Amino acid sequence: MRIPGSIFLCFLILISFSTRAQITIGIKGGPDFARLNNAVQGDNGGGSISQLSSGTLTQFYGSVFADISLDSGRPFYIRPAVGYIGAGGSMNPTPVYYNSNGFHPSTKYALQYIEVPVEFVYSPRFDWGRPVVGAGFYSGVLVSGTIKSQGSPSRPVLIGDKSNDDFQRLDFGYTFTLGLITKPGFLFGIDYQHGFSRIVPDVSEQGVQPRLPTHNSVWAVHLGWAFKL
Repeated sequence: MRIPGSIFLCFLILISFSTRAQITIGIKGGPDFARLNNAVQGDNGGGSISQLSSGTLTQFYGSVFADISLDSGRPFYIRPAVGYIGAGGSMNPTPVYYNSNGFHPSTKYALQYIEVPVEFVYSPRFDWGRPVVGAGFYSGVLVSGTIKSQGSPSRPVLIGDKSNDDFQRLDFGYTFTLGLITKPGFLFGIDYQHGFSRIVPDVSEQGVQPRLPTHNSVWAVHLGWAFKL
């Protein structure tokens, strides 16, 4: 499975042109808490019809990143990375749906992506280490996934852009990170990402209810280690 070419090429160029820059390499990972935004249309509990998100699904994510100094002596970095993230969501067991959007009650949708995020990071240095605040964009490829309904065996997701597919192959969105890298190299923090692109195929056949523009949304907590080259 190929990582989106343009973002991966950007990652390689940044590394190749940074031989004289200050570089920190790190690895991080931990649990993530994913949900599907605008998953269905249904009763919001107050008698009104609105677009509703799924419940959260706990999975795992991890990545390898490089903090590349943009200007020696100043606390600004660019952070390309390559990683894995679990996305998806868990649907309500007792819903009132007016548009199920292809989802089913009491069902867990576990999606696995390979992603390439690129963030701009502000990280001033202190005697004890450095805080990290960053934001940027990611591009991801759905490589596998499962759909598990209550009382039934799980099945693999169908990936593609046809009406009978479950999820589309590519995802794109923004990221945010907040954390701390201690002087010895131990790091911890939180991450968030939200998709711009819809992840369910757009059904346009006559007589079929159009699907909603569902997006991935993932919070994550990470631990890891970083070292200077």
